Amino acid sequence: MKIRKFQAKTTKEALEKAKKELGPDALILSVKKGGLLNKYVEVTAAIDNPQELIEETKDIKVDAISELSMIQDQIKEIKEIIRSLIPKGSFGSSVIPFFQQVRKRGISEEIALRIIEALEEGILKDGLDRDISLKDFLYELLSKLVEIHPPIYETEKRIALFIGPTGSGKTTTLAKIAGQLLKNSFEIGLISLNDKPESSLTLEFYAEMFQIPVSIVKDESELRNAISSYEDKDFILVDTPGIGLSRELIKKKMIDQIRILGQPLIYMVLDIRMKEEEILSLIQKIRPIEINSLIFTRVDEAETVGTMFNQMIYTGKPLSYIGTGSSVPDDIELLTPFRLIELIINRGEEDVERGKGIRKGYE
Repeated sequence: MKIRKFQAKTTKEALEKAKKELGPDALILSVKKGGLLNKYVEVTAAIDNPQELIEETKDIKVDAISELSMIQDQIKEIKEIIRSLIPKGSFGSSVIPFFQQVRKRGISEEIALRIIEALEEGILKDGLDRDISLKDFLYELLSKLVEIHPPIYETEKRIALFIGPTGSGKTTTLAKIAGQLLKNSFEIGLISLNDKPESSLTLEFYAEMFQIPVSIVKDESELRNAISSYEDKDFILVDTPGIGLSRELIKKKMIDQIRILGQPLIYMVLDIRMKEEEILSLIQKIRPIEINSLIFTRVDEAETVGTMFNQMIYTGKPLSYIGTGSSVPDDIELLTPFRLIELIINRGEEDVERGKGIRKGYE
């Protein structure tokens, strides 16, 4: 059986594409909307084809050429949309180069195109009639799409679990958040699920530095005892072993530990320099563990900070903290929509000053 997907602006156009390529006997498997703003329809169709194996290579090449042509047509069309929406003498021809700059900062091509398409939908259309710079206009536009998860002290959660790949800065991030909570006079208890003594040395170091208790647990019984011993604490922060990318990630032990913790707030800690496909693969593999929020580390070392925006869109998970250096507990901050877009657009100091009025509305 040959299965193909077809995209078009309308269901009718997508169905016509399916019938044209697969024939009138094609079986329609699904019809759904896609894209950041549901701007296109995707039809999945199938047909029995005895020549499938012979024609497979040719079909792939044809599909690739067709897809490339479609993308090029979309880019051309969207550029025309922008030019028609932006009044002459206002933002002018600087829109396209500006979005090219955003792409250089790591926003994926697909998302960049969908964002531009948002103009066609009338999002912030009133901005075109105001005395506002292009950068401020795009600040408002992009900020509408940013979702930030509140810090643990603004939620109903008492326990936070930190998971992530080996080397992502997970334990240091936990320590930074612990330090920030201590500065606000919260009582903290730490738990390490690393059952090997050498794996908990870093967390023990930070516990001693902050003069707060830490429990190294080896089994479910010890985990229950540790939770009970911290009944007088405002929050419990839980460290976990690093998750590898090259092996099976779903482990009954971790799922059982999460159950004992009683539906904790689960942070996925990620190095912003990771490849985006690795991040998506990792989140897919750890299911059914449900992540509440994404934390990105080493943001100060990266140029493609748009990765954060991309992953928020692709995974549907809100963002929270970012690591901005190696100092514990200072080099961490809770994102705001303004701050994220500031990182992506990389505005100069004078632009930041002019944007302070906008910033107050988003913090």
